[in-house]
Amino acid sequence: MKKIYLIAAFIAIAFCSCRKEADFFPYIGESSDMAYSNYSEQFDYLWKTISTGYVFWDVDATDWDAMYDIYMPEFQKLDEKAKQVGYVKTEELQTLYTKIIGGMTDHHMTVYVKNLFPAPEEENIWATVVPFRLEIPTRDYYFEDASTEQNGILDFLKNIGSQYTIETHESYEEYVPELERSVICHYILFVLPDGRKVPYLWQSLAALTPVMLANGEGAQVLDHLFKTIAETPREQLAGIILDNRCNRGGYQDDLDYLIGIYLNKKTEILKTRYKEGPGRYEYSPWTPYYINPNPKYHRDITAENIPYVILCDINSVSMGEIEPMTIKAVLPTSYTIGERTHGGTGPLQPETSIDLHYGGPFGSLNNSSAHYVYTSSFECLIEGKNMEGIGHTPDKIMLRKNYNGDFKPQLDAAFQYIQTK
Repeated sequence: MKKIYLIAAFIAIAFCSCRKEADFFPYIGESSDMAYSNYSEQFDYLWKTISTGYVFWDVDATDWDAMYDIYMPEFQKLDEKAKQVGYVKTEELQTLYTKIIGGMTDHHMTVYVKNLFPAPEEENIWATVVPFRLEIPTRDYYFEDASTEQNGILDFLKNIGSQYTIETHESYEEYVPELERSVICHYILFVLPDGRKVPYLWQSLAALTPVMLANGEGAQVLDHLFKTIAETPREQLAGIILDNRCNRGGYQDDLDYLIGIYLNKKTEILKTRYKEGPGRYEYSPWTPYYINPNPKYHRDITAENIPYVILCDINSVSMGEIEPMTIKAVLPTSYTIGERTHGGTGPLQPETSIDLHYGGPFGSLNNSSAHYVYTSSFECLIEGKNMEGIGHTPDKIMLRKNYNGDFKPQLDAAFQYIQTK
């Protein structure tokens, strides 16, 4: 299979005459143990592997060929400098790679490049470029506290009972081995002034699926939530709130609980495709992703006209923003409130899956390698649109910047919408 890819690459990609012709087209799954003798060789190989493995060339405005032609001479200058003085400051490498990679569309992307000849006193020898960290602050609704937002919402939720009438407040923190981190979740059953109830869910990561499979304390909390949604009489159930503010992403299978329990039939919610060859535009066909009805907690909220409000913000990332997008696309009674989301919609698979397709994370951070590229494995279409780098724009825009970072006004707006519906 690899020979077929290599042959196809010579047909699919041609480099302009001012650029050194490639002896081969790199298979990014074999790039983890590469070592380099100088900066221009390092850049040449990194440029080729990104050209091969980056999945957003059809929507990314970066002129990748021009990046090579403009910046290869700069890396050659660094090679001469390293020969003359014995080192190059990492900040010089950082400046070049920020100019080359900093404007790319993938909002999951992080690129690490090892300084081959750092100054003796330098402790940090990695140039690190994160395109979204350069784009997000340019948005007019960004404010500097964004990096600490999750702690802010956790403090807000811990004290929620002093601001609203609640019947139930259950929470858990559970370690998810696959994600190598813990997920924090809050289930709250709010009571409106008229006595009707509103089940509410917030989680730090989209990790309902592994928690339910683990069948521990977290699964009991979620079971209480979904049974409340399924069994509360219609006259007592005012609406449902999914709070995805500061949700950093996670499992696509969570949609079985967030959408599947409300469906009566198998439903397509999005399409994905991946790189199936080394050419920039060698894509697989678009493959639809379906959700089947989840009968365990089923409730037809469309037929009952039950409002389903989703809160989202600039820190709703990956599945944290795919969820409001897909819920909006599939469930007619849904409504979104908050800020335009992060814009990292390309699904990822771990490095161990790189042999399945020509895209996704590659390289290594160990000492035998000189680069690591974390990037999306797939493109994603929701209602025919690729929202990478853009994100979801809510039905009702409410910027927390306008409320000095307060989380309460957006939640108040959710209750107001539910009561008016």
